[in-house]
Amino acid sequence: MAKDHSLLETLANWSSGPGPLYARLRTAIDAAITRGELLPGAPLPPERTLARALKLSRTTVVQAYQDLRQMGRIDSRQGSGTWVRRSAQELRPSPQEHEVTSAFRRNVVFRSMLEHAHDTIGLVSAYLAPLPAVQEAARLVARQSLVALAAEPGYSPMGMPALRKAVADSLSRADLPTVAEQVLITSGAQQAISLVAGLLVPRGETVAVEDPTYIGAIDVFSAAGARLVPLPSDSDGVDVDRLRPMLETRPRLLYLVPSFHNPTGALMPERSRRTIARLAAEFQIPVVEDNALAGLGLGPALPPPIAAFAKNAPILTIGSPSKLFWSGLRVGWIRGPEALIARLGRWKALADLGSPIFTQEMAVHLLAEESAAEMLRRRESSARLDLLVALLKQHLPDWSWRPPDGGLLLWAHMPSGDANVLAPIAQRYGVAIVAGSANSPDHRFADRVRLPIVADAAIMTEAMARLGRAWQEYRPLPRRAGGRLDVIV
Repeated sequence: MAKDHSLLETLANWSSGPGPLYARLRTAIDAAITRGELLPGAPLPPERTLARALKLSRTTVVQAYQDLRQMGRIDSRQGSGTWVRRSAQELRPSPQEHEVTSAFRRNVVFRSMLEHAHDTIGLVSAYLAPLPAVQEAARLVARQSLVALAAEPGYSPMGMPALRKAVADSLSRADLPTVAEQVLITSGAQQAISLVAGLLVPRGETVAVEDPTYIGAIDVFSAAGARLVPLPSDSDGVDVDRLRPMLETRPRLLYLVPSFHNPTGALMPERSRRTIARLAAEFQIPVVEDNALAGLGLGPALPPPIAAFAKNAPILTIGSPSKLFWSGLRVGWIRGPEALIARLGRWKALADLGSPIFTQEMAVHLLAEESAAEMLRRRESSARLDLLVALLKQHLPDWSWRPPDGGLLLWAHMPSGDANVLAPIAQRYGVAIVAGSANSPDHRFADRVRLPIVADAAIMTEAMARLGRAWQEYRPLPRRAGGRLDVIV
């Protein structure tokens, strides 16, 4: 059913248009082909299968497919099924494009950034309103630095020297001694992950990831053609007792989110970080620690980054001020051994010749306000989390969750049912959600929903009310004793 769920997510809002049901379905499939979410040659489900998945009569799907055939959008052959029509004029999609298309079909977070359904509230992306420091930094750059910046060529593949030094100083304050030559500036943490995957992960090789883990990382490594191997996680992050046997299989990379894990919000303790650093040094296998959410803690101070415990290990530390200050800032960095950073810099130069100078200069000013920003965000995100919990208790009282240590997400547990089935129902009620299976390379955690904190309290309140109504419509029978997956309260 995983493939059916992927298509269902693509067609999630299919029934919202005008006209009879078959026409709405035809329009939705046609639009998915136009957007490139269904590539030439891509198979479509049999009529009976799609009808069952969408809770339609088979006649409705038959009529929609017939119209699409007449429009020249799909082909069918008895015994061979139905597929998107190939055209001699179309460029044949590469294997990587198939991977990217699959990623967008399964990733409602990325898809929502390209498609905007005006009547749907997206509980898909976590974000807070920009801090006042962002506007002040923009004014400072425009008033004081723009003339000086304009005198420069404008290309900085490795990043502006001033920002590389500011990042190095910030990491040094976090107990990870760093010099500017160990820092590569990127266009956000997402590009940092993509650069690492592109340089270090050949197609067909293995990448070890936590299960669950960050959706964007799953899709980047999958698009690179990697084979993902899941590592079980608990409230302390990855199960370090299982790391040695995994590393003995020689994966090309280990990807971790130690500081306010996405999606669970867990904080990896120092003892686990020390163990991982020791193993990275022993096996000399690159470890990527994604600390993009490290500034959004709700409790005590963070332990040092993993890289702090092994100076000579190939550990790459990814960070960004975007979640802390403003998601639109799109600045990030990779910190690592100088030789590896130089290689990544050459790889980045091929992609974009350098990140935007104006936002880099803004980031220099903002990093000077890092401590004050973290205090402000702690109060703000704590208040938003309290609101989200109150709304859950009001609208979804039989759901459970563990309070996160930080970050902007709550990993909610449904008492029964499949979140992939709930998601299209929620769409009909005007709210988009991320099923927990999207966070798993093995499509586990279908009993979870990834709920983000959002900036606007009124929007979050309305979204949770809509989700509550969708749950009341769906609400399957409770699981029998012993069938529930690692229940937390």
